[in-house]
Amino acid sequence: MPTSALEQNTLTMEPREFKLFRALIHERTGIYLRDTKQVMLTARLQRRLRQLGLSNFEQYYDYLNSAQDNGEELVQFINAVTTNKTSFFRERHHFDFLANSVVPQIQTAAQHGASKIIRVWSACCSTGEEPYSIAIALLEALQHSPSSARPLPTNARKPQPDSSSPIFSWKIEVVATDIDTSVLATAQRGVYRLEALDSVPQPLWKRYFLRGKDNMQGQVKVKPALTRLVHFQRLNLMDAQWPLQGKFDVIFFRNALIYFNQDTQDVFLRKMARYLQPGGYLFLGNAEHIPWLHDIFEPMKQTMYRLR
Repeated sequence: MPTSALEQNTLTMEPREFKLFRALIHERTGIYLRDTKQVMLTARLQRRLRQLGLSNFEQYYDYLNSAQDNGEELVQFINAVTTNKTSFFRERHHFDFLANSVVPQIQTAAQHGASKIIRVWSACCSTGEEPYSIAIALLEALQHSPSSARPLPTNARKPQPDSSSPIFSWKIEVVATDIDTSVLATAQRGVYRLEALDSVPQPLWKRYFLRGKDNMQGQVKVKPALTRLVHFQRLNLMDAQWPLQGKFDVIFFRNALIYFNQDTQDVFLRKMARYLQPGGYLFLGNAEHIPWLHDIFEPMKQTMYRLR
């Protein structure tokens, strides 16, 4: 019996269809796909066509716009087209600056009457490695006084704080958001392959992760000391209203700007500025720069910016 083109994995996307999907993606997510991304998009959407039993991309586009499933397929569509690449302590200098500079500043302010609260937003958090790294950096830094604050340890072994430690007088909140529901599910589960911790100093991963046994062999799970500090939720940056409360001391918005055109970048960043504390920090990816917004964000070293 001859196999269909769908079964042979030979589906092709016509340029006209690619332009329709590109417009839909930009409208719903703000992401702009260049012409060179047509092959990538074709490969990612083929699985959805198979699962829905559709034979061509035009049928799938019509299905997305028909709202036959109350928009549930649109969520799956967005999950399929978003790119998720992350790791623990990726671009380490941002975490060292958080621990070595930002936390001591907040501690000093607290000595003069400010609230003992630290809030950080990990936007586009993907599978959770970034927000958990943020939580580790904050917990480690709060075990030092402002005068002895220093970058995250690499090999020094340090005891777990007891209930009398000053760390317990602080409220830490890491808000982690992403548009992709599948990566958020992974992040909330907090289970990773052991090799994912290659960039985490051994004393830290022993302190904050549980090593799996039996059917969990080769995996690690984030300890409650971290999970209780990180709050995951879905957020589409294109939404008119963001489901966020209060202001943040730091916003991590790294390696995401490259997927948006400058007009969309401008909208997102100006909106983020309203969620930063006065003098708060914005961290971008190593290849991302925003020279047209220097009147709002003061540039610092290594793609770190401070709200003017």
